[in-house]
Amino acid sequence: MPADIDMLKPTRSLIDLDSHSEGDFGLDDFKLNFIFDDILLVEYVDETDSGDILRNGIVVPVNAVNKAWRKGRVILAGPNSKYVKQGDIVLFPNNVGVTVANINVDNVGKVKSGLFLNEDRMFGICTPNDDNTATSS
Repeated sequence: MPADIDMLKPTRSLIDLDSHSEGDFGLDDFKLNFIFDDILLVEYVDETDSGDILRNGIVVPVNAVNKAWRKGRVILAGPNSKYVKQGDIVLFPNNVGVTVANINVDNVGKVKSGLFLNEDRMFGICTPNDDNTATSS
């Protein structure tokens, strides 16, 4: 029987993001400038201003796609990240990681909505289509 991705534990990272809850990181008066291990700070790029997900021009409530994939831009990548670098657009499961909002990042500005997750949780890295026939979301 194939393994369920939700049951797999990251093997490389020393930081277990599954044991942390969502919430305030207490960084209102600080800027984040470095993260450790293979942790990524990813900002959602497929989200509307109201927090819903945009799929091929269709707005989908975020709570309706708990186990769906998401797209985000890597804002910071830990030094042990092997494949992903700052600026990459990545695909990842919607139901993993620690969500964050309004975090100030040094040399970037405010990350409105995103999450911390391990590189092992990524599905892949995306690049835009050259022919411009596909939608951007």
